[in-house]
Amino acid sequence: MSEQPVHPEAPVEPPPMRTLGEVRAALAAGLGFPGDLARLEAELAATLDRVDFTDLREVSELIATYRGHVLTRCDPDFEASLAEGIELARALKLESPR
Repeated sequence: MSEQPVHPEAPVEPPPMRTLGEVRAALAAGLGFPGDLARLEAELAATLDRVDFTDLREVSELIATYRGHVLTRCDPDFEASLAEGIELARALKLESPR
């Protein structure tokens, strides 16, 4: 199995994400994890249907979560850290007796 970068075009500097629209734009540009934009939209709709309009704390937390996904993917050390974790898991699996 050949190793491929998770997101080869991820910029080092993340885009501004001060609004829901900017977070959506970053996800639409592919800067989050695969499927993030669709998950954000589904979770946002479900949350808005469930919470009181005067308490948007859950909506804010949801947006912050997906903003965090973009920041993680834009981190220049993300790929190396992910590869290190995969190698560690692979080594542990090979060491464990069956």
